[in-house]
Amino acid sequence: MTPPAGDQEMSDDKASEGTWALPLLAVIPTVCLTFVTDPSTVWSVIAWVFWGLSAVLLAVGWTDVVRHGARGATGWTTCALAHGVIGWQAAHLLT
Repeated sequence: MTPPAGDQEMSDDKASEGTWALPLLAVIPTVCLTFVTDPSTVWSVIAWVFWGLSAVLLAVGWTDVVRHGARGATGWTTCALAHGVIGWQAAHLLT
């Protein structure tokens, strides 16, 4: 017996490029702050807050991947991009 169409769609609920879109959006203010402003204390704290939010969203994305698996090369490409940008920003904030 085959499952109804609705159940079949739910079983294909894999993590895609959308899983990594929120961390990329959250790191945009960090990128802007590090390029536009001087490294003052207030702007540095704000940049670290946005970077931390992005890191938390990456962790949430990984829990989704662990639970449901990943879908296709585009999801992995966006994942690599998100991790690369966040790693680059961490290095930029630390120096």
